[in-house]
Amino acid sequence: MAKTSARLVIPIDLTKKPREQPLLLHNRWHPEIPPVVETKVGELFRVEMVNCCGGAITMEESADDVKYADASSVCT
Repeated sequence: MAKTSARLVIPIDLTKKPREQPLLLHNRWHPEIPPVVETKVGELFRVEMVNCCGGAITMEESADDVKYADASSVCT
């Protein structure tokens, strides 16, 4: 049986901020926010995501860096 791959429906460029992405990123569900893509029932798809702080916190940060991060500057 041939292996099928999931279709990438939301690509993310990690060099850009969330507001600079080609597709509008959502941080919550709300009925008045239109979907950016649609899939078919049963379709295998893949969504790339940024972390809650838009990529500002990376693998180089320590637990203390995250604990004491200024949320007003990194999570925008």
